[in-house]
Amino acid sequence: MAAMSSEPVSLPKHPPLPIELRFDLDEVLTDLASCSSLRLNTGTSQASILAMPTVTSTTGGCPICMEAFRGNDKRASCGHVYHEPCIATWLSLSSSCPLCRCDIVSAASRP
Repeated sequence: MAAMSSEPVSLPKHPPLPIELRFDLDEVLTDLASCSSLRLNTGTSQASILAMPTVTSTTGGCPICMEAFRGNDKRASCGHVYHEPCIATWLSLSSSCPLCRCDIVSAASRP
């Protein structure tokens, strides 16, 4: 039998927040992407996406869709790699990297 300690147990300062089990992140992101009033006009053109270097031999998966890389993926100026359609959709909403938030649109358009 284990010995019981007489030291007081410290409890967290605040109780944990309840988890909303019905929350669906995919649904929220789909609704956000389809809502034209919330869509940001970042000025991202197809030329900015094409200016990103293409990566053909990457292991792992796209951080946006979580699917395996297929080759011909795009590397952002910060070094993160994405599927081309995934990063194009993301950049239509925001000009920053989804992982580190660096400005990848202005970096892609620099000579």
